[in-house]
Amino acid sequence: MALTIFAMVTAGIAGFTTQVASGSRINSLASVRAGALAAQINRLEVLPYDTLPSRAGCTSISTGLVPRTECITVQDIVAGRRRVTFIQRPTNTALRPDTVILERTRPRQYHPLNLF
Repeated sequence: MALTIFAMVTAGIAGFTTQVASGSRINSLASVRAGALAAQINRLEVLPYDTLPSRAGCTSISTGLVPRTECITVQDIVAGRRRVTFIQRPTNTALRPDTVILERTRPRQYHPLNLF
């Protein structure tokens, strides 16, 4: 009798442990994806304004923990202002695609005598 109760409790715990492990794996993949997203956005924010159009296109990344496709689109809004759209589509269907839109403006020309 005790062995039967022990087997039932152990089977229930095993099922729960499997669910927790699966959720933990998805969460760790989401963290890696968020880090990759932040790294790409940081790169796009520090690129010189004049090099932005050359960054448009899609790249497929098959290495690492999160294989994905990353697409960058650059649009001219008005003179001196561009909209940069970054889309990250993970290959794993359990993870949703992310889209980040940022606007970049042409920096003011620096002149040492013009401080304001």
